[in-house]
Amino acid sequence: MTVYKYGKEEASVILIQPVGDHDINLMEEEAVAIKRLTKMDFGLFAVKVDNWNADLSPWQAPAVFGNEAFGDGAAHTLDVILQLCLDKERKYYIGGYSLAGFFALWASYQTGVFAGTAAASPSMWFPGFLPYMKEHEIRSKAVYLSLGDREEKTKQAETDGKTAENGGTLENYDSEMNGAF
Repeated sequence: MTVYKYGKEEASVILIQPVGDHDINLMEEEAVAIKRLTKMDFGLFAVKVDNWNADLSPWQAPAVFGNEAFGDGAAHTLDVILQLCLDKERKYYIGGYSLAGFFALWASYQTGVFAGTAAASPSMWFPGFLPYMKEHEIRSKAVYLSLGDREEKTKQAETDGKTAENGGTLENYDSEMNGAF
């Protein structure tokens, strides 16, 4: 994995985003867009994973959208990310889109180091994640979710209805967590 740093590396607020080859060329533009929206100094650390399906998946699962199955490399990816979060004087936020959004959400169940988690169109259909969410406690202090609808339109049995089903679960969690979602 390679870490690309944008913004102010020494800032007290660090945004961490797992990315793939398809994202890395857009990260500087993303940092500029975020800077336009805030007066706060921040660092944006893009953690480029080597294998999207393997490095962002907490456990193995069969292929859904193509021929590549999902691996179980998320724990290693999180270990790499946590090495970026050693300064206790800083606030760290993690976020991602699609499978990286799913990873960010899963990571927020693993550690309380993140002040916030943003999961945009996370792969909520991931096999076994709904029961996992019900059996574990989220440790991030705040979570922003933007649930997409692409997964509901697929013909793959693994994803049919999972986004809506998980969205309902998250609505239930919302009342339990006093609006953290």
